[in-house]
Amino acid sequence: MKYVLIGVLVVLVILFIINLVDLNRYVKRTVAIYDSKVKKKLKICFVSDLHNYSCTPKFYEDIKEYNPDVILCGGDSITANVGKNEENAYIFLKKLSEIAPTYTALGNHEYRAKIYPDVYGDMYPEFEKKMAEYGITILSNNAKLFEEENILVSAAEIDRRFYKKMKKIPMEDGYIESLLGPINKDKYNILLAHNPDYFKSYNAYGSDLIFSGHLHGGLIRIPFLHGIAHPGVRFFPHYSGGVYNDNGKPIAYADGYVSSKNDVIRLIVSCGIGFHTLAIRLFNPGELIFVTIDSK
Repeated sequence: MKYVLIGVLVVLVILFIINLVDLNRYVKRTVAIYDSKVKKKLKICFVSDLHNYSCTPKFYEDIKEYNPDVILCGGDSITANVGKNEENAYIFLKKLSEIAPTYTALGNHEYRAKIYPDVYGDMYPEFEKKMAEYGITILSNNAKLFEEENILVSAAEIDRRFYKKMKKIPMEDGYIESLLGPINKDKYNILLAHNPDYFKSYNAYGSDLIFSGHLHGGLIRIPFLHGIAHPGVRFFPHYSGGVYNDNGKPIAYADGYVSSKNDVIRLIVSCGIGFHTLAIRLFNPGELIFVTIDSK
């Protein structure tokens, strides 16, 4: 029994060290997508779920080295806690805006601060003010057309009920279209949708590529099972992080996918960068995702 307890203690210490390391590192993911609707290559840096985390100088240097045409933020750069200092989030966003044109969707934290001003005071107006100051466009049920590339980037701000704890609320047919209007099938359509739970609805809308975050990689990632936890207090979420095909099946990151192949990328879910509430990122380092979209 003594040796069992010693073994358990050793394992716990090792896991604690691994978690501590993973809380303070990130990995780079790269993928290239080819589609006949695209007229000119667009290099995208995708980041999500900073949660007021402080990034190292190397993080920004890696983005500069990639030299993106555009930076897309999936939301939750801030953390909606009353009285919380969001300085790191604004340093992060300002530095991104100095590297390339930056667009951000609203995560559930920005959205919560927006719809509950009686609780969060001027947190969201301050966020809007900072975004305007940095020249960052907030995409919220609207879109940005990259005309030369023929790429349309939209962001869906879904209702608070779709972030309910303990259970997943069904999304009614046509809901995304009610937010964004009919999809333009002549364009290559990118959708920023913070919560990946509703991938089937985003896919049914007709999006060519969806960027999500929200799940923080499931906190702890296990091979084959992937992430184990969901912010909605559920377990083993399907879209916890990674790349998924048209049928929602996980596939590996790779340097090139062609839309005529079976495993065309339809969804990219960032494991995020920071954390909140629980300081857990076991086998789950932060992610910096580089995506190149080009014509066939």
